[in-house]
Amino acid sequence: MLQLDSPIIVKLGGSVITHKGSSPPRVNDEHLRRIAEELAVCNSPLIVVLGGGAHGHQAAYKHGFGFPHSSSKQLLAGIPDIRHNMSLLASRVEDEMSRQGVPSVVFSPFTFVTLRDNLIDDFPTDIIKKTLETGAAVIIHGDVCFDVIKSTSILSGDTIAVYLAEKLTAKAVFIGTNVDGVLEEDPHINPRAQYIPLIDQSNMNQVLTHTGPSSDTDVTGGMAKKISELLELSNQNIDIAIFNLLIPGRLTDLLKENPTICTRIQIS
Repeated sequence: MLQLDSPIIVKLGGSVITHKGSSPPRVNDEHLRRIAEELAVCNSPLIVVLGGGAHGHQAAYKHGFGFPHSSSKQLLAGIPDIRHNMSLLASRVEDEMSRQGVPSVVFSPFTFVTLRDNLIDDFPTDIIKKTLETGAAVIIHGDVCFDVIKSTSILSGDTIAVYLAEKLTAKAVFIGTNVDGVLEEDPHINPRAQYIPLIDQSNMNQVLTHTGPSSDTDVTGGMAKKISELLELSNQNIDIAIFNLLIPGRLTDLLKENPTICTRIQIS
């Protein structure tokens, strides 16, 4: 096997790779083809983390995830729907990456990760590391997982990205969304809201105070939770960026270390 260099982790936002308002869920094939082309320029070990979008959030919402009083029976009944949808999405991403010459292996967290009151309890990474050492990319997605306290709960793609970045000493974490980065205001209220180029010690608290959850159906917390989790990595010499995955070329720029529009997070 190859000696593993520090991997790059790219999170593909569900609102970009799926038609998030579509029921039944549909993959956004146009976006996915272009994103796979951009991922193909990566010269480092690559982990692609998938947000759930329509495939994850609709089924989770339907079965009571994100609501404090949902019964264990109701939550457990949602496992087949969520697993089926996320498997379909991951398979499509794998197919598209293969077409672009990026051989990939899909990991489904349901099969090997357990949670404890919504937090990671056990998440082994040896097989992921060995897969990267073969030269294949890893595809892993947000998923429903058994929870030793709450019967079952949702593991978000953002949480996966941060966890793997820590455990595998990632070189970079790039979070693809449907906006230019972290914005000064809610773009649904102010369409002219400007992105914040850098989150550091001087503005961190202000940003967290003024950043609300996503206005879409999202059971995983939205932008504020993304920022809070990414701050855990900010003192580990990891390149962290939140960027607009809808804009062609921005992912390529990040992978090639070119300047681009995004929000960087640097807290030292």
